[in-house]
Amino acid sequence: MTSTKSTDIKNIEPQTSFTDRLLADNQDVWQAMQQHRFVIDIEQGKLPEQVFNQYLVFEGDFVATAIEIFSYAVIKAPNITHRRWLIGVLDALANEQIAYFERVMQKRNVAADNYLHGAPEVYRFSQGMLRVAETGSYAEIITLMFGAEWMYYHWCSRVSRANIEDKDVKEWVVMHAEETFINQASWLKAELDSIAATLSAAEQTRLSGIYAQVLQWEIDFHSAAYL
Repeated sequence: MTSTKSTDIKNIEPQTSFTDRLLADNQDVWQAMQQHRFVIDIEQGKLPEQVFNQYLVFEGDFVATAIEIFSYAVIKAPNITHRRWLIGVLDALANEQIAYFERVMQKRNVAADNYLHGAPEVYRFSQGMLRVAETGSYAEIITLMFGAEWMYYHWCSRVSRANIEDKDVKEWVVMHAEETFINQASWLKAELDSIAATLSAAEQTRLSGIYAQVLQWEIDFHSAAYL
């Protein structure tokens, strides 16, 4: 009898991680954000000043909301190790990103009261994320933030290599392509994979739906800056 052991081993493919399956299953919407007008305009040096100023107002508001979202994650995290990491994320949001908006908006003479705050697309994004964080599980919060931050890390890593003349735009993009943010996004990816391995198929399906929704919310959010 001829052994098929070696052949069988060669034909075994490595198991795809949960997050990689999420990315594969949502390539259309993923690519739509990677090639979004906002991203391409930055990459090609064509982003209108007014659009970026409006984006600063929208994104500054959302970073404040993200602090609330990560605070729920801290409360719902399974142990102190996870909480310590998440507290580090909160520190970066509060003392680096919020500080960026305060400094840059003052520099650019962007008075928040003169800009739109309540665009429906922005409201759906921020309040949708916050609602999941308030009522959902730790796994759902991690899915939310993985969806947002892994997407940002990818397009910013690419665009950061472009010749961006506006120093404020350049700083924002580079901030999301540096080691600190990459480590944060990578932690979320690994954490979600670890959590998903303990969940039922139905629970994984729910997380997949949340992930797909976040990607679409991101697209709508960035489109709103052009309104």
